[in-house]
Amino acid sequence: MRKIAAVVLFLFALGLGLDTGNAQASGVVTFNFNNNARYTIFLKFFSQNRSWVWPSATSNYVLNDNKEHSIRLTCNIGEKICYGAGYSHDGTGSSWGVGFLGKLGCSGCCLTCAANNPTHAWSLDD
Repeated sequence: MRKIAAVVLFLFALGLGLDTGNAQASGVVTFNFNNNARYTIFLKFFSQNRSWVWPSATSNYVLNDNKEHSIRLTCNIGEKICYGAGYSHDGTGSSWGVGFLGKLGCSGCCLTCAANNPTHAWSLDD
């Protein structure tokens, strides 16, 4: 009977996802963009606190018109996220923020993730 109780308690603890100190609190952040440049812009977001890229390392967001595009990301509270954009997938040519590959420096291209959904808007011009 004790073994069954121990197994039930163990499974119960797993099911509750008891905090082991490793979990990060989830937050959100929203980036808004207008593409006022001549061509389609490819866009990614890079965490500055961990090895993470939105939407993924092998995909990107596309800004192919001059309408406002709102991109809401789920992230870890306190995480600094910077946008990177460019005309090409190889990082050559015009770029914005930290660049399409996420390797450039930037000023004013980052937001910090929080529970209250920090939001900012950028106009990407030539």
